[in-house]
Amino acid sequence: MAERVGRPDPHGSVERDVLVRYLDAWTATVLRSPRGGTYVECGEFAADAFRVFGEFADRLAEHPLAVVLVGRPAPGGAPAGLAVRTAGDLREVEVSGPMLAHLCGPWPPGLVRGKAHEVLLSAEPGTDHRDRLRAAGLGCAVAVDLVADDGTARALVFATADSRHLATFKTELWAADEFAGIRYRDPADAEGTLVDISLTPQLLPLRRALLAELDRRGAATVAELQRFTLLETIYRPEDAVGALTAAVAAGQAGREPEKGRLSSRTILSAARWASGSPGSGAAP
Repeated sequence: MAERVGRPDPHGSVERDVLVRYLDAWTATVLRSPRGGTYVECGEFAADAFRVFGEFADRLAEHPLAVVLVGRPAPGGAPAGLAVRTAGDLREVEVSGPMLAHLCGPWPPGLVRGKAHEVLLSAEPGTDHRDRLRAAGLGCAVAVDLVADDGTARALVFATADSRHLATFKTELWAADEFAGIRYRDPADAEGTLVDISLTPQLLPLRRALLAELDRRGAATVAELQRFTLLETIYRPEDAVGALTAAVAAGQAGREPEKGRLSSRTILSAARWASGSPGSGAAP
């Protein structure tokens, strides 16, 4: 009887896919800087990272790019021009310039302190690491649970000091493999709704979050609610428009002006204030 081949871990498959996608965008950015960058790998994705860096092999000679592998030897396949070193422990790692670190457990506070430092953390669900990362200066963060068909879950947390990089990460998050057997769950969603990975995702959890924020504020512009979407949910800023349009159509929110497509300057008001004047930006 032929030996049964186990299915790959769906959590790891999606984590790898998201990391590789974002690493490609991050590398293109840091190689435009004379300072270059450093990638710190604490998991099992060194070979995947080498393949990404190999796509930029023609630029590595003129732009410094380093890889630090923590707790494991370096595999083969590193492209020429890539500086590779190993460290036995994260406490041995010091990075002064731009850095992206893929972490799989606790980290020393000093590692993530830096304006150009970014972190992708794999962790057990239920523990929100964003406060600690924000306290270290990485004020733009998102946490998402990867939930498999059997109900098992793993959390991914991404943190950066640059909101544009957070937006890029979310773009790659929703472009991951939709057939890997994973659905997303926003840890902040009280109903724990599972959402299929898709470039056009289900927006009901986002609509609930936006209506709750509107109820708290009384009124807000679409731009302000897009900013909230970026910083406080698993969704992308552009997703807010669809969720808000549905909320207005369902009578769950008011708008000013009353006609036309929603623009960044359109003012939305909570349903309980919809008959009043939302222009003040706060509940009367």
